[in-house]
Amino acid sequence: MQLLFGVIMAMKIEKYINEISGAPEKKAESVYQKVADSFEDDLLDYDEFPDGYFEFVINLLSEESFYLKPGLWNFLMVLGTEKQKMKRFHYESLGRIFIDHYRFYLNEDLCLAVCDFVARNYEEVFARFILDKLKAIEAEKDSNLRGFAVDGIRILERELERNKSG
Repeated sequence: MQLLFGVIMAMKIEKYINEISGAPEKKAESVYQKVADSFEDDLLDYDEFPDGYFEFVINLLSEESFYLKPGLWNFLMVLGTEKQKMKRFHYESLGRIFIDHYRFYLNEDLCLAVCDFVARNYEEVFARFILDKLKAIEAEKDSNLRGFAVDGIRILERELERNKSG
């Protein structure tokens, strides 16, 4: 049964990659949203985040052909809603990907989603570490791609305050 799930997952991932890769720039946002919705539905079948699906997201966030297209941020929204399925090593892997590739992210929505995701889903110390790194990276980016890490820090502060009073 496990083998069958693995084969089905691999087929779905291949289909998703083909859909995203084949999407023209003008339709990329809607294709990413459609694929992310299907991806989120797939995750309902699992109690823990499957390795194959996690590797898929890592590839999206680390390969230029994917992160330069608008709409990738939709997958970070899915990760945020499925956070109970993720383990510490997932967050550590994502943190490394964010730090290593953030300088290449040229889409404002993706930059905002990364910083928002870190602020809302990481433990405080790790979130501050990542957001400080991203803030330093932003200093080297065009002006329209700056300020998202500072927004992330503000979101983190609000989340911490809400958790204290709630």
